[in-house]
Amino acid sequence: MSNTPTCEEVLNELAKTFNPDAARGLNVDVQFIFSGAQSGTYSLHLADGKCTVNKGELDYARLTIRVDVNDWLDLQNGKVNWTEAMMQRKFMATGNFPLLAKLPQIFKIG
Repeated sequence: MSNTPTCEEVLNELAKTFNPDAARGLNVDVQFIFSGAQSGTYSLHLADGKCTVNKGELDYARLTIRVDVNDWLDLQNGKVNWTEAMMQRKFMATGNFPLLAKLPQIFKIG
């Protein structure tokens, strides 16, 4: 049995670090397609100073991140810094790159 948290647990922990001031004015969905020990598709909806976790694939997301759940946990837990992870292609992103660049201010990542 794996000690890796579920994808939903991973994003719920991330959502706890949400900084509504850094997300002011946003009304977006960020989709995560996780692979690895745990896999699944989830999204974070950022709007009105709140962050909610949703399960399932979206028809449209402003930003989609494809990542191994363990690599994302390393980022989320500060074992790898954001810039290093991007340079090493620990994740792939499509969509709004200015939003991607802002994620470390919106959430406690890396």
